[in-house]
Amino acid sequence: MVSVVVPVYNTEKYLKRCLDALVGQTIPHSELEIVVVDDGSTDSSPDILQEYEEKYPELIRVFHKTNGGQATARNMGIQKARGEYIGFADSDDYVDVTMYEKLLNLARSDGADLVECHYHSMFEIASEDGSFPTYKEIGTRGTISAHEDVRELFLNPQVSPWNKLYKKSILIDNDVFFPEGMIYEDTSFYLKALPFIKKHAYLDEKLVYYSVRQSSTMTRNLGAKVGDIFKVLYDITDFYHRKGIYSKYKDELEYFCVKIAFCSNFSRIGRVPNRYLRKELFNKTFDYVNKFFPDYHKNKYFRGKIGLYIKSVARWNCAPYAYVLSKVMIG
Repeated sequence: MVSVVVPVYNTEKYLKRCLDALVGQTIPHSELEIVVVDDGSTDSSPDILQEYEEKYPELIRVFHKTNGGQATARNMGIQKARGEYIGFADSDDYVDVTMYEKLLNLARSDGADLVECHYHSMFEIASEDGSFPTYKEIGTRGTISAHEDVRELFLNPQVSPWNKLYKKSILIDNDVFFPEGMIYEDTSFYLKALPFIKKHAYLDEKLVYYSVRQSSTMTRNLGAKVGDIFKVLYDITDFYHRKGIYSKYKDELEYFCVKIAFCSNFSRIGRVPNRYLRKELFNKTFDYVNKFFPDYHKNKYFRGKIGLYIKSVARWNCAPYAYVLSKVMIG
């Protein structure tokens, strides 16, 4: 069975589209449950959920909680899930109706602990009259492909959980949950799960329609919240030390964390308007990298253009790099 965990918070505009795609899945209903966690919505989302729960009692289980953030909702969903595999769907996105049948079949045939597919990245264009927006497809993030060696999953991945199925026992047995009270929690969750994945499988089909919205947490300027990435990176490195797996995956972890620090993190810092806060965030970046990965220049994975860039970044020249990245990277 597949349990699809859906965190919901004030997404009344998109929620029915999301739920229709899930209840319309081609997978036998006996093999699917939709675990929806309402994170204290104040719009009409709870009414929509009640409507669907009453209409599809064999498929949908709805849980309500006080607002605590997406991570708390997903973690509750993991605990409530009854399936052998767990997937995640965001309530403002939607999926192809064949997605979970295809992913479950592949997981079982390959004996995989982690299965993922490709996705459509849809940039939302808001309508002036307030009607439903239109979309323009843009480039996807990360290199999503088949990997024989699980270590390759550390290198330029798409960390989001909504294009994946995880074997539930991998998460529960190893205490893999989303860190709460911060953004970028997907990054920590993904990195914590990887060391326990023995077999990965990939389906080369775009089965998720991921909405990129200017008003979303990841695309708008977040000011001081940009600094949450350091909490996440500390959370990851602490987890690897506590589990006794740091030395085994040191090279891969170093590559991932330093690349995040000097690439996507810099792109967000470059959008922070307050120059004093930008300087503080730059300093935090180098403090983190130098504390945990002082020899990152020697990392075997830093090759080619990305290697040249990473090895050239320094405190004295990071500001212009961040400005350029802020213009070319979304999210």
